[in-house]
Amino acid sequence: MTSSVSALFDQRYLPKNLLHRDRELDALSRLFFLKDESSHSMNIMVHGSFGIGRTTLLRFFSHHRLGAYCRPLINFHRKSAIEIIRDTLKTLTGFAPQNNVISELWIQLKRILQKAENPIVFTFDDVDRTSQETYSKFLSLCKEFKIPSMTTSLRFFPRQLSPETMQYLDYSIELEPFSDNQFLDIITQRVVAAFPSPPKSSVLEFIADIICTLDFQRPATVVELLRNLYPIVSQCMTFTAETIRQACLSSKTLHYDFWNNHLAGLADLDISTALLLQGIGEFFQSNPGRLYIDKQGLITQYNQVCERNEVPKSSTQFSRALNDILFQDLLIRSRYNSQNYFTLIPAKGYIDIVNLLLGPAEEC
Repeated sequence: MTSSVSALFDQRYLPKNLLHRDRELDALSRLFFLKDESSHSMNIMVHGSFGIGRTTLLRFFSHHRLGAYCRPLINFHRKSAIEIIRDTLKTLTGFAPQNNVISELWIQLKRILQKAENPIVFTFDDVDRTSQETYSKFLSLCKEFKIPSMTTSLRFFPRQLSPETMQYLDYSIELEPFSDNQFLDIITQRVVAAFPSPPKSSVLEFIADIICTLDFQRPATVVELLRNLYPIVSQCMTFTAETIRQACLSSKTLHYDFWNNHLAGLADLDISTALLLQGIGEFFQSNPGRLYIDKQGLITQYNQVCERNEVPKSSTQFSRALNDILFQDLLIRSRYNSQNYFTLIPAKGYIDIVNLLLGPAEEC
């Protein structure tokens, strides 16, 4: 498969297959009654959390299932009424209108819609409360000229619609979050499309684990992380835990500052927990390319550190220490293999925590 950086850096990029959205695509097809030319126009809203793929869904639907239609996409985000109407006229005609009188622009838009030779389907992208009045007028216009429309908005926006706007809206579709395995499929698809040498499945799971752990389980977050990862990996073509963590640190969405959020809670950790932390830190320092440590590896590291420090060890103490570490997010269980554990903290960070709890080790 040929890779292309457009899969990450081109905002117009569309995947060949839109994974795990067949139900929504089929619903849109049914609602538009594409084979029934006498049917009335439908105004449909697609809403969901930020970055979950609302616009991509409608663009994909327009591209693959509305080929015979004129398909203008009008972005409403943080725009005034006059900006929205001017953008619409420019999209339909190819020329920016010279007029700045809003009432005359509406008249001009109606005349263009009256003379349109090809059927039109509007996409109104990123509508919010600030543009609701303008949006309501556009929906009314769609009803007047029997033009179907699709709208994207954030998850709770339909509840904020005025009764005047609701009377023009026929149907809404809420995009549900992806499951862990569906999300892994999306990451795999985008990485394979963008990188010349796709990584092993364990690397893809590690990327998915990080994004899911930080509760940003959205396609937009995948793209942001991979954009930050691409220049790092393209230099040496290797995916490691360190390069992926580095990409997270440079991400505005995924930036993770453990010390700022958890430092106060570390004082209560007991000596068994500190020794397990030391073992984990030593493991990742000795194995910088490793993404995960499995349960048996944790036990081995714990036993070795206890023996060196001449501290009695037991399975009960290990289990309690592991639970404490998991509770503090010092170690995280993989969503894809329950025997694997990973960390968002650099290996040296574990040693720093141990020094904080027990004091620095004395030099011989």
